[in-house]
Amino acid sequence: MPSDSMNAFDEAEEKIIPFPLQQLPPAARDMAAEIARTERTPEILAGCCVLGIMSAAIGAGLQVKNGPSRFARGNLYIIASAESGSGKSETFRHAAKPFLAYEQKMLEHWQAEILPGLQAEAEMLESEIAKLKKNAFKGESGMAREETRAAMQAKKKALADVNKKLNSPRLCCENVTSEKLAVMLQQNQEQLASLSADAKEIVDNLLGKYCKNDRTDDGVFVKAWSGDNCRVDRLGREPVSLQRPCAAALWFTQPDKLETLLGKSELTDGGLIQRLLPCHTRAMPRPIVDGVEGIPAETVNGWAALVGSLIETFRMAGEPFTIEPTPEARRMMNEHHNRIVERRLAELRDVTTYAARWNEQAWRIAVCLHAGLHGADAGNHKMSVETAASAIALAQWFAGEQLRILARGRHAARRAKRDEVLELLADNPKGITARMVQLKRITDTADEARALLASMEPEELTGKDSMPKDGGHITRTFTKARK
Repeated sequence: MPSDSMNAFDEAEEKIIPFPLQQLPPAARDMAAEIARTERTPEILAGCCVLGIMSAAIGAGLQVKNGPSRFARGNLYIIASAESGSGKSETFRHAAKPFLAYEQKMLEHWQAEILPGLQAEAEMLESEIAKLKKNAFKGESGMAREETRAAMQAKKKALADVNKKLNSPRLCCENVTSEKLAVMLQQNQEQLASLSADAKEIVDNLLGKYCKNDRTDDGVFVKAWSGDNCRVDRLGREPVSLQRPCAAALWFTQPDKLETLLGKSELTDGGLIQRLLPCHTRAMPRPIVDGVEGIPAETVNGWAALVGSLIETFRMAGEPFTIEPTPEARRMMNEHHNRIVERRLAELRDVTTYAARWNEQAWRIAVCLHAGLHGADAGNHKMSVETAASAIALAQWFAGEQLRILARGRHAARRAKRDEVLELLADNPKGITARMVQLKRITDTADEARALLASMEPEELTGKDSMPKDGGHITRTFTKARK
């Protein structure tokens, strides 16, 4: 492999860019910084946590208009790795505490104030249906029978509606199958957050732990990221139909689990992997240190107030609030998109399906930052250029982490293509051309073939241009480089 490519690969492994904590809104930034200080963990860990919790708190209740008839919501799928005993559980506990506390209070209110009334209504309807059944066979006239049938139908429909409400309300879940996730989404306004400080079981489920024929179990997660219509047919049960499901995810797992997940080709083909915001936090086990002060109450209270206001205003909203970006913010986001397109046509051709999501991820992160900045009043403000710049910085950081994790696989794939080129040359020692490489299906296009051959010069190949005697296009022929 050429030395410059190897150096680039090594640099991708060695150059670690700090998490851009300063791009988060004040309440989230302060909380993350204090968590990292108190628990002596990397800022990456706490930064991912607070960003994921803001996303979970927003749900489907806030979106930005990012194009003609296009909208981006704030639901993110963040998956970060950390070694056991490195502080991921403690970090998660601090960041998620106000979110989980809101859910617990909501559940307690439902159990005390809502559930008894629902149960009483269900029992009354069951009694009335039983009475109608009893009177249905007493020799009534046709008209009376029809009235009884209609009354029973109405009662049964009312009972079914009540039974649907008997499921306790939830804001989040943890270890569930795709089928169970669909049911829970249906029961909770089609919104749910998957939160876990140890997502080993979640990763196993995605990899197909409960599926036959080694199939992955990611379909509902893919649909719930994009908000696409989703139908899940269940054996012996009514199908679940979702119109615009919305799921957010914040998962911590072991480094090897993250590598396994991103290496699963079926998940890449299904589109889940490209929708993830992955990173290795490089958090390591740390010794106990005496005298470390806890997180200031002011910081804790500010974070709790923000999370609570986002849940109350947006997650619990019946219809989403739509925000508009300022012209400058839209221009900045569009320029970011166009730069990615240029790179997808060049050095990112082999990971173009990943890069295709980067600008949308920036828009989604921007929704979270905008909400974190303005709180409950976020729906009444335009998205600023400063927020767009911060979102792009965070999206680029996650893109860099994604490429770093993919680097080894990309390196192996490039080496395999180079080996195929050398095998083709061995069969054609007088020289090969880009056209021959394409016809051999080593690359999809002639442009890719030319770029591949050029990248192998001068270490492995020597290229020479020639023109036909009667004129025409110049052809570059490659032979084996002399050592």
